[in-house]
Amino acid sequence: MAEARTKSPGPGRTDIPAWFRSLLVPTYGKRTLFYLVSDVVVVFAASFLTHLAVIQHVSSGVYYYTRGVLPFAATAAACQLALGFLFSSYKLKWSTFSLVDVPRLVLPSIGTAVLLGGLTAARAFAGLTPLSAVTWGLLSACGLVAVRGSRRFYTEVVRPRSGKRAILVMCSHKGYFLLDTLRRTPRFNYRIVGFIDPEPSNRNTLSQGLPVLGNFDNVENVVARHRIETAFVFLSSDPAFAIGQFCQRLHELGLEVRLIPSMTDLIDDRADIGALERLTIHELTGQQPVKVDPREMESVFADKRIMVTGAGGSIGSELCRQLARFNPAMLVLFERDDSNLFYIERDLRNLFPKSHVVPFLGDITREADVARAFALTRPDIIFHAAAYKHVPILEFHPAEAIRVNVQGSHLVARAAVEHGAESFVYISTDKAVNPSSVMGASKRIGETVATAMNSSGGVRFLAVRFGNVLDSRGSVTTIFRDAIVRRQPVTVTDPEMRRYVMLTSEAVLLVMQAVALGRGGEVFVLDMGNPVKIKDLAETMIRHAGLRPGIDVPIVFIGRRPGEKLFEELLTAEEGTAATVNQRIYRACISKPRTYPEILDDLRRLDEVAGSGDTQRIRDEITRQVSSYRPDTGCLYGHPTASGRAEYPPTAEPLSAAKPGTAARGGREAPRAAGATDPTQI
Repeated sequence: MAEARTKSPGPGRTDIPAWFRSLLVPTYGKRTLFYLVSDVVVVFAASFLTHLAVIQHVSSGVYYYTRGVLPFAATAAACQLALGFLFSSYKLKWSTFSLVDVPRLVLPSIGTAVLLGGLTAARAFAGLTPLSAVTWGLLSACGLVAVRGSRRFYTEVVRPRSGKRAILVMCSHKGYFLLDTLRRTPRFNYRIVGFIDPEPSNRNTLSQGLPVLGNFDNVENVVARHRIETAFVFLSSDPAFAIGQFCQRLHELGLEVRLIPSMTDLIDDRADIGALERLTIHELTGQQPVKVDPREMESVFADKRIMVTGAGGSIGSELCRQLARFNPAMLVLFERDDSNLFYIERDLRNLFPKSHVVPFLGDITREADVARAFALTRPDIIFHAAAYKHVPILEFHPAEAIRVNVQGSHLVARAAVEHGAESFVYISTDKAVNPSSVMGASKRIGETVATAMNSSGGVRFLAVRFGNVLDSRGSVTTIFRDAIVRRQPVTVTDPEMRRYVMLTSEAVLLVMQAVALGRGGEVFVLDMGNPVKIKDLAETMIRHAGLRPGIDVPIVFIGRRPGEKLFEELLTAEEGTAATVNQRIYRACISKPRTYPEILDDLRRLDEVAGSGDTQRIRDEITRQVSSYRPDTGCLYGHPTASGRAEYPPTAEPLSAAKPGTAARGGREAPRAAGATDPTQI
């Protein structure tokens, strides 16, 4: 490397002198000197042209200009430079000069013109009238703007662009302002031909020197007529625009598609593939974004002491951020992971510095922790979001699912009653409906506990049931996004797998709305639109990244995981729904609600079998208590991994539910090993 740096120049080349290279390095002093010289040149030129325009004869020759023009120009230059420093016009960057800088540049010329007008009125300059100062002011201002804008004019208009022919697709009129950024990018080697605009009325108009060539309906004709090779799509947060379908049309035309985030995404730090999840979800589900009435939320949560369990999780942390907007008297963050607690507390203190945030490190399954948290903070409203949620993992650890999702929920609910809370909101899931997994069954029992305890001690108990939240940690979109960024295969369990999906922020807003609607004892069901095929979700995310599904990023089907269903449901067979004033929230009509004394024996039996650690007894007891529970007989056995899949040791053997000599493994057969044992007992 050292030799390469000291290598002598080739034939016909000469080294650029160091002193000359140093002159080209921009500094504040050099820029100021350049502006001073250019301003003096403009002032003298404006002065000469003013005299030439006003004095119709120039018979006086050199004498007149040395006694007439020169004093006028010198006075104007002195005033112009002084006012330039006063208005900071010499601090403007040459390369980024724009319309917003024009007033700062023109004000010194206006001030100087006023001074010259006064002097000419006092006959200080022979042959000139006050109108001459107006002429000088216009000429000077135009000259200064021309000099300052010359660099941008050259780089953005005059300098030819090479490279692929491209169009700019505007999903929003605000995208036009991002064109300046592309023009100033040195490595932007594309020749922009024009715009595609969604508004037909903008056809044949010009914007920033480029024509609007067409709209979304005739983009095929535009591409063919102008030989377009690349399309830059300026995104909008408007879910009404079917971005996935439009990108598919562009791909089918053979174009290279490049997506540029909206300014809102840039400001909110969502300018990556994940920023497109909002458009993906709204497009696939057919639902509009969730909106709530801030005044109604303020009336429900303002000046209340609110506790959120699982405050560091995906749902819990978003709940905390949304609740903090409505001025609660206290926001208690109950969390067992100290790192998660640290991050959510820090975020809330940065976003809402005036909020009274109380972090509490504790475990909902330890009665002493729960009792201490309630005794110290005495919350009015409890959002119970703490839970184990990963279905395949809990298939291998049913005792943990019962300990956290059932016993922990019961402890928190009892503490709410003992300390006189007003409301308790249980966060449930669509997996609790006709569950095929231990996780879903445990959440169904939690729903039963919440509804059965309603009105105990005057507490209003509610449960809210919704489907997958796609921007949470460990969700399918985060897994897809990581694979797409690395250009690795996107894994989908089954081509027919469907899920109800929603953004965390929108699910949380509806949960909060349910609190305002609930009277107690209800299970609310959120309207999540149409169920989405996971395969379609993967393909849309790949297209949004400017790639082609199955070509640039393969999609691989790996078979269902333990406890998973092809279709999730939001209601059981015996349940119906009743409408509420919010079109996105329904009440589930529970035909036979149970009372708290009726479920106590069931909870004691669950405690007993969970404490024994006997997997089969736990499953049997869950089956007895949840009549709609259908265990996954094709569950993978072996040593569980982080994804919930099993690694088969040489001694692994399936349960009797599998065919002799095989083990169920994602729909494929695995050889049976002699002398195998049930690994769930390990």
